[in-house]
Amino acid sequence: MTRTQHQLHPTKSFPVYCLDWTDDSTLLLGGGGGATKSGIGNKLKLIDVSRDGRRVKDVYELGLSSEEDAPMTLALDRATAQLVTGINASQATIEGGANEQCRVFSYKDNKLSFIRAQNTINAKWSDDYPYQKLTALSIPPNEGASASFVATGTTDNQVAVLTFPSLEVVLPPFSVDGGDLVDLDWGGPQGAWLAITTSSQLAIYAFSQGKLELMQTIPAPKGEDAVLAFRAARFALNSPERPALLAALNSAMPPRRDVRRKARKAYIAKFEPSAAEMGEAEKQEVLDEKADNSNPSITWKFANKREVAGKPITVLDVSADGRLVSFGCSDLSIGMLDAHTLSPLLKILHAHSFPPTALKFNPSATLLVSASADNTIRTLVVPKSFGASVPSTLVILVLALLVFVLAILLRK
Repeated sequence: MTRTQHQLHPTKSFPVYCLDWTDDSTLLLGGGGGATKSGIGNKLKLIDVSRDGRRVKDVYELGLSSEEDAPMTLALDRATAQLVTGINASQATIEGGANEQCRVFSYKDNKLSFIRAQNTINAKWSDDYPYQKLTALSIPPNEGASASFVATGTTDNQVAVLTFPSLEVVLPPFSVDGGDLVDLDWGGPQGAWLAITTSSQLAIYAFSQGKLELMQTIPAPKGEDAVLAFRAARFALNSPERPALLAALNSAMPPRRDVRRKARKAYIAKFEPSAAEMGEAEKQEVLDEKADNSNPSITWKFANKREVAGKPITVLDVSADGRLVSFGCSDLSIGMLDAHTLSPLLKILHAHSFPPTALKFNPSATLLVSASADNTIRTLVVPKSFGASVPSTLVILVLALLVFVLAILLRK
């Protein structure tokens, strides 16, 4: 595997739980101590990152109420310079019947400011009151396009869909099947497919006119010696009409009575798209007719998986060009694979002192940043060779050599 430049940066008194890039060199962090008396503030923070990842500089910090939860999730819309996150209100506010936890902020001109909020949690206050742990924007794949919808997922396994950035409720909170809700992601030709992942299944829906239509349900693949559970699943958007799906899977916790107590292995799996039972002309006709909104006859089939760790994966990301997949594990490491072949490219051991809580490529996939609740982020330079199409280059060279040899033989 390749070595590369990487650097650990402290975030003093700031456990980071979510992050994303506003552009190739500016990072937005969210986190804090929550509604506790720890003295650790809740905040959203912009920082500038040098091209080589060695230097970071604070740009702007927005302090949030210490009586509210810390932001645990966020998603950015670069076209409008806005973000959406989840922040539960104070206990007193929730007990009073109000909790507009889904919130939109602006980050224009390197400043952060609150815009509006909406409620998607229908629960009474309790010690295990749910919070928003997943946020996904339906950004179409064409450059410069703005998101139209936001999907939220909460710890009580409820999903809701709202307009963005107005936050009008399109689909009120609904329960999902298949165990714990673990991930949400949008994909498709116009960003109109919603992947809802639970621990036991990955369900892909077409979203149109305020309704979800189930396209396919994919059960978690079986492991060699253990039951596997989904941890995350993302579209690889290098081919918007037929994107592959990349998923993180962990071995389920063995029962206490099992004296063997084998290691909880972790895997990255790939599901490839196919327009089954159709000729090529018919496939293209379906794609052309359906590209405007929705549900071409595409299914995803399990292609392969790669064991990547002996402890569970905690976070997953796929680069915008769909070439690279990165992950963070509870063994404190972060790693990177080729998204096409699942070949390992690099791994950083002991990247943090606590398990990674967030992980994200910048838009050009030249930098990767991971974060943890240990008050650190780690910047990693993505080697240029990782973005190259090595197999294609080799094929071209071999063909050129064959043509050269053939030309010599013909002359003789």
